[in-house]
Amino acid sequence: MVAAPRLLFVAGGTGGHLFPAMAVADRCRDLAPDATIEFIGTRGKIEETIVPRAGYPLNLLWISGLSKKLSFGTLMLPAKIASSIWQANRIISRLRPHAVVCAGAYVSYPVGIAASMRRVPLVLMESNAYPGLVTRKLAPRASEIHVAFESTRGLLRSDRVIVSGNPVRKVFAERFDQAEARRHFGLDTDRPTIFAFGGSLGARSINNALDAIAPQLIADGVQIIWQTGTTYAGGERREPAMHRSTFIHEMELGYAAADLVVARAGATTAAELAAVGKASILVPLPIETVRQRENAEAMRDAGAARMVLDAALETELLPAIRGLLADRDALARMGASARLLAVLDADERIARSVLKFTQN
Repeated sequence: MVAAPRLLFVAGGTGGHLFPAMAVADRCRDLAPDATIEFIGTRGKIEETIVPRAGYPLNLLWISGLSKKLSFGTLMLPAKIASSIWQANRIISRLRPHAVVCAGAYVSYPVGIAASMRRVPLVLMESNAYPGLVTRKLAPRASEIHVAFESTRGLLRSDRVIVSGNPVRKVFAERFDQAEARRHFGLDTDRPTIFAFGGSLGARSINNALDAIAPQLIADGVQIIWQTGTTYAGGERREPAMHRSTFIHEMELGYAAADLVVARAGATTAAELAAVGKASILVPLPIETVRQRENAEAMRDAGAARMVLDAALETELLPAIRGLLADRDALARMGASARLLAVLDADERIARSVLKFTQN
């Protein structure tokens, strides 16, 4: 008798790392209902709420990211890594997973090292065109590396790279009624609507820019659904033309309600925009190591988005929104172009590949 699959997923810190991993975990659960699936994340991050809500056990490690600034946290990083490798070893010993799936973020590094030490198949997921530091470091140890872009293949030291696309949760492949979605947020069903967000933690520059132009947009007759992120001090706000919240669990309804999306250019956001077929204004994070600009340029060059740089938000965001909302044909063309970029079965491709390790 073949043992029921046991899988360990590692992701967190931001939705960009967590949600692709959850999409694959969900598909594994669909394909193998008897599977035991657990997650590893970090305390105080988005996964602490989202993962248990989805029904998965969550293990938390004492680990933080690398900072260029000299601080107590930086000095403690070697101890945190060593402690996290030890904790990961204990979790792996208990669960005895057939495979460990790491979807980026700093928490993946110690777990990937522990999996490699214990000779457990290590599967990496990389959403961005330019692979992150953790993916690059773990690549030589990985059994498989699933990437979203063909161009990523040559940037990794491995011959085990598979171009599978960027997984999105299956809910984004569904179609929702726009009027019903707007009613969900307490908005008018007929007014033009934008959906703005900067990720689970928020984006200060997008929040500040939107805060400045919101009165003008509302005066134009525009409605706003606005996820501020947990670090923004603006707080919750609901009024006839605005739904503002620190976090929106029903992202699929936010997309459905919107005529236009304003967001950071994370790879997961780009994949979701493609899946739902929505026009967007993308504002890449101005940090060279994150490399969001490549994602925004790819969407722009495909005719699916406009790109506004972070430094130009104050002067360019309002006219960009007004111009697009005034041109319904342009919005439709951009949405259709976005949909052409969608890889709607990426979650299943990766899930089936991961489940192969459970048959050994």
